[in-house]
Amino acid sequence: MEMKDKVLKSGHYLFDNKPLIVKGWTSEADMKKDTITAVPVWIRLHKLPLKFWGKGLPKISNFIGKFIKSDLATEEKTRLNFARVMIELQVNQKLPDKAKFKDELGQLIQIEVEYEWKPVTCEFYKGVGHETMHCRWRKQGEKKKESKVIRKEWRPVAKKATVKVPVPGTTTTGVVVEVLEN
Repeated sequence: MEMKDKVLKSGHYLFDNKPLIVKGWTSEADMKKDTITAVPVWIRLHKLPLKFWGKGLPKISNFIGKFIKSDLATEEKTRLNFARVMIELQVNQKLPDKAKFKDELGQLIQIEVEYEWKPVTCEFYKGVGHETMHCRWRKQGEKKKESKVIRKEWRPVAKKATVKVPVPGTTTTGVVVEVLEN
């Protein structure tokens, strides 16, 4: 139980730079999927002046999402071509490619934002995990709508019937033909 609590409280887990949702289990636990509204994502902030890599980094990151932490290379300033931070994004929020802010002198600073992973969302059920075009719930809803549609146009219906029609050159009758009825 102690290890379980430690794992649950340790923070955010990622697998292949994608969030891994971990939740506790008991024999009474509800096995339904939780609705995910926010996910942790690593971002890279390019062209960020070095003077903002300290206490300013969380404030700048909060323009995009909720700051969680920065990586070790960013904290120690051993990689200077970009700052790498983990932020929490709302699944349905717009993801900007650039962040703009003014420095202490009033100069406009514009930095490029690169997402190591972007959440894939479904507009139909407002969740994470697949795109709208691949949503099985949307497709099931469309099938139900189609079955309720009443056709208002006239279409002939083909029915098979046995009709005694003399066939030229033979003595055969009783050929099966399609008869259209309305």
